[in-house]
Amino acid sequence: MRTDFETLRELISGFSAGTDTRPAEPTSDGLAARRPRPPLDCRLPDALVPGPQDPYPHSLHETFERRSSSTTYGTEPLEAEALLGMVRDALVDDARTWGTEAAACPLEPFVLLLRPGGTEPGIYRVRLDGVDLVRPLPPAEEIEGMAVQKEFARAGAIVSVAANLDEADAWGGAAGYRFTMSRSAALIYSLHLRAAARGLVGTVFAGFATSAVRHLLDSDGVSRHQMFAVTIASPQTEPPGQAAG
Repeated sequence: MRTDFETLRELISGFSAGTDTRPAEPTSDGLAARRPRPPLDCRLPDALVPGPQDPYPHSLHETFERRSSSTTYGTEPLEAEALLGMVRDALVDDARTWGTEAAACPLEPFVLLLRPGGTEPGIYRVRLDGVDLVRPLPPAEEIEGMAVQKEFARAGAIVSVAANLDEADAWGGAAGYRFTMSRSAALIYSLHLRAAARGLVGTVFAGFATSAVRHLLDSDGVSRHQMFAVTIASPQTEPPGQAAG
């Protein structure tokens, strides 16, 4: 077994503000532009352009009151354009909030549409100006193995947001990672609340296992790393024998 204290010191230095006698050194090398990420090979680019969203049936106050984490899902299909539109709007909010800083470290949402209405099941990537069909869904057992809980695969959709950690590090060192992680979490929680405001259910979780999506989502853990995720589904309806009345 090998103990490498120098690596640990470098990590601590990157997260530290330093001292008067030992200023912190950024971990950034500024060279991400020389290591461009290969373009994602999509089965059908611009497969869909979501239109404007209908008004949310629940206010923000009502949404906070009714929001909860759920891994129990109904079987009704999700309207694909509405769901992808919510993801697009959350991404637009991120870009609007952070401006040039968001452009320096862009986020990349992926949507596994498991039970969609209005389009075919598959893996989609959402951009600010459109949606790409990346590839068909893998077998169900492979989806179950992508996260720590198998029941996530029973949702109507799973949304995962990815980021280029090489770009984030080149932009701001350790602060670049923290900045990108915070924005990823904010986008996913924004989407979770948007779904709840439309009467849908789901739960936020820490994201996919890198080894499970290395080829499926072209994620090497550096130039594209899946940061945070959320399940979305229709609520489970009560069995007829348990219905009120």
